[in-house]
Amino acid sequence: MSILSSWKAFKNQEFRFSTVLAFLVIILAFIALRTGDQKQYLNFAESLDKTAVLVDGDELTLRDLAFYIAFEEQQVEKDAYVYNPEDTSEYWNIYSNGIYIRKAAKQAALDMAIHDKIFYEMACDEGIELDEQEEKRLANYQYDFWSDLEEEQIAWLGVSREVLNESLRKLALAEKYQSIYAQIQNDTTEEYSFEAEKYQKLLETHEVTVIDEVWDYVRFGFITVHHKD
Repeated sequence: MSILSSWKAFKNQEFRFSTVLAFLVIILAFIALRTGDQKQYLNFAESLDKTAVLVDGDELTLRDLAFYIAFEEQQVEKDAYVYNPEDTSEYWNIYSNGIYIRKAAKQAALDMAIHDKIFYEMACDEGIELDEQEEKRLANYQYDFWSDLEEEQIAWLGVSREVLNESLRKLALAEKYQSIYAQIQNDTTEEYSFEAEKYQKLLETHEVTVIDEVWDYVRFGFITVHHKD
């Protein structure tokens, strides 16, 4: 074999080796990424003091968002049970309107929390309080909310009843001022729901910063309900 032929054979072997090595590196990197990503998901009950979003400089921790997460998970799970009572995870993983239902529900929980924070602060600024009838409605809503949760789900959430009841009180005040604000603007209350266009215009006047390194690792759909991947 000539020197040139030997050199070509060597280069071909070297190329094949480099190709295989590069392929193995890609596979190992993918496995490491998948494993690392799974390990980074937060234990929700142990991460309640972590700040998930800033609204006009005020911190909303995972404890503050716990009600919204529990509420939205329960709503999706009810729909999921109707869709397939044998495997509710199937519904959560449906891709619809350009987004997975799980991701859309997680975003809705965050959006509702931001919405209520804004209107709650406006209510506080105006000295708004609940009247006797509104207090009764709040008590009924608290009762219904707790009736929908099992004891083990409350344990998974890791938040006390007092904290969740306070979140519901803030929500009630936010809803009340949403109605008042809409009347002042000669609009309907629905026009200031968290998805409505006029609320989105109002939202633009507020500073909202999502802490991605916290919120991205909240494993929505695995907190008050447990699903297979």
